[in-house]
Amino acid sequence: MLKSTFILILLLVPVALYANEDTSVTISPEVERAIERGLAALAEQQKVDGSWEGGHGKNVGETSLCIMAFMSTGNLPGEGAYGETVAKALNWVIKQAKPSGLIEYDKQTRRAAAMYGHALATLMLSEVWGQTRRQDVGKVLRNAVQLILQVQGPAGGWGYQPIPKDGDTSVCVMQMFALKSASEAGIRVPGAVITKALDLVKERLNETNNMFGYHHTGDAHLGHWGSSAAGTCIMQICDEKDPKYVREPRLKLTELMKTNKSNKFLFYFAYYGSVACYYAGGEEYKAWKQVMEPRILKEQKKEGSWGDHYKTAFAVLALALPYRYIPIYQH
Repeated sequence: MLKSTFILILLLVPVALYANEDTSVTISPEVERAIERGLAALAEQQKVDGSWEGGHGKNVGETSLCIMAFMSTGNLPGEGAYGETVAKALNWVIKQAKPSGLIEYDKQTRRAAAMYGHALATLMLSEVWGQTRRQDVGKVLRNAVQLILQVQGPAGGWGYQPIPKDGDTSVCVMQMFALKSASEAGIRVPGAVITKALDLVKERLNETNNMFGYHHTGDAHLGHWGSSAAGTCIMQICDEKDPKYVREPRLKLTELMKTNKSNKFLFYFAYYGSVACYYAGGEEYKAWKQVMEPRILKEQKKEGSWGDHYKTAFAVLALALPYRYIPIYQH
């Protein structure tokens, strides 16, 4: 992975200069059309205030995912075909920031996963700030990062509420993703925080099947294949060198995409798996792409979406990685 100083230099270069840098990996016309249809569907479903509404009402996590889906094809606030869509959504997320640093919509009907949505918002803000240096974004971002640092659990993880607690792999990885993105955008994140969290995720690797568990090695199975993709992905992003934690679990992802016919957590798995394999690059990513793309395209609805907004956003992000518009996804 690129050193932070080099990444900061890249962030100051117009993104279009390094979009599609890896010419060995291309996006087919069929996939391009699928991405375009997915984004059009998301834009049509956006609320007047800029948010997207999920099964439990408006949600900063889902809205942030949608913003990143648009960013994956080069749209920024006020820039690009969906520039205004992104600008409205970003302004809505910023308005949800609390003095504590927590980013959460007060009126959502289900608030049990506050830190998950907060992490997605922090990740999105990091990527926006890295490319725009907007002061209002930077202020909210710094406070959001500080909250994540403050509520890390004793073993290195995070829970679903903004209190120090060790939770499952899913919520832990999302905080780590947000912190790594913030760090690469120039926000100070103590390395010890990431190391401690990484060690916790490592403890959940089941070496028998090369899968990361949801809570521990004993629940590393097909029912939690999404957790294994998340764990593998964060190992890549954190530049873990031991192949036991990176290469073997990563190869397992392509196998799982081929053999696991369940659609439960499919889009979550496709998102994390795509990032992990894209980081690996070369033939390994091409092999993943050959099995991932047909399966995701098959699930697209007639109107262009993949059902729920978060599924559509995850699908677009997984398919659009070769465009190279979002720095955290670039190897």
